[in-house]
Amino acid sequence: MLTPTLICGYMGILIFMIIVLFFKKLNDNKEYGFIHLLMAFMYVMWLPIPIALYKIINNPLLIIGTIFGFTYLVMMVITMIIQTGHLVYVVKQENREIWQKQTDLMFATFGGPYEVFANVLRGIWAVFLAIYFWENFNVTMAILMTIYGALAVYYLLLVIKISMVEHYNIFNRIKSNSIFFNIETLVFFIILIIYMQQLA
Repeated sequence: MLTPTLICGYMGILIFMIIVLFFKKLNDNKEYGFIHLLMAFMYVMWLPIPIALYKIINNPLLIIGTIFGFTYLVMMVITMIIQTGHLVYVVKQENREIWQKQTDLMFATFGGPYEVFANVLRGIWAVFLAIYFWENFNVTMAILMTIYGALAVYYLLLVIKISMVEHYNIFNRIKSNSIFFNIETLVFFIILIIYMQQLA
């Protein structure tokens, strides 16, 4: 199970790099739907990782963590596919005003609270991984997963901010940054893939 998971994991990283390399051209050609389709495939490639980690580590503690991790990835695949179809449809519309309104609505629904909430689940998964690594004196992995577990608090505050109608000053410093989201997600899975590679 480990080797196929590693192959899928590296394919996910490769897809991310392809998106980065061709992003400007695809964006200039308004191929937003295709970008999200590639991202859907990227998350699909990472789907085996939570299950493979649980099987490799074989620790009952990680059963719950695996559920959170797998659910996170499934949610990301779903939102990317939905956004793919929606973006292709709206870009083909000739009425610019309708195009913009529908795009804003779609991102408010799936690009906002949905994706951020999914990242909360990933943070919870990271907490379970951190606990395991601390218990087994793997300090490097424990620290890294603790950092990602702490990010769950950031994403939780962000999803609360997005979900509230009234503006509260306490959330002023909580900002959304898609570049940060994508980079930290890539790094997270690179860390897990490298860890599994060491066990191969």
